[in-house]
Amino acid sequence: MKGLIMNVWKWARLFAEKYPVIIAAIVIYLYYLLTSLNLFQRPAEKHTVLDYIMEFDSLFFLWLAAAALIQVQKMRKAYKQEEEHRRNIERAFDRQQIYGNLVKDITMLLQDNVNNPLAIISVTTQEIRRRFETDREIVKFLDRIEGAMKRIHNTIRDIQSYESQKLIDSTSDLINDRKVNHSQV
Repeated sequence: MKGLIMNVWKWARLFAEKYPVIIAAIVIYLYYLLTSLNLFQRPAEKHTVLDYIMEFDSLFFLWLAAAALIQVQKMRKAYKQEEEHRRNIERAFDRQQIYGNLVKDITMLLQDNVNNPLAIISVTTQEIRRRFETDREIVKFLDRIEGAMKRIHNTIRDIQSYESQKLIDSTSDLINDRKVNHSQV
């Protein structure tokens, strides 16, 4: 029984949020019907125009109240959307911090474990090249070593660039989604 009441309440609430004008119109016209019945229950009495105005004067206030209710609901809906957007931005900011820390950690790891040994290899190959610059076979091997080191260095740079671009893209997606949502409202 309680579940049924909760389902009916949920349905009524969703209906009222989706169609506030219909709810307001029903309430106003029910009020109009009740006041009309009261006025016409006494058909023997003679009614003046002032009697009719006095009987239906609150009808105008009901329309104003309905208009205010609709505006309040629009504002609540806009507030909910703004809150949701704020939460999405906070989540994106948290993701950016995580990505930023990840990029920093990867960079430090690559600096320590890859770039430092590459620097040592580079210095050593330059020294060997200087000592054996006349030996074509050794120079050829050194060129292959330097080419491989450049590829490794470029790969590391691409990984760092990819992680940074991923961070920028996640922010851009959030901003573009917000622009699309704003233009639809």
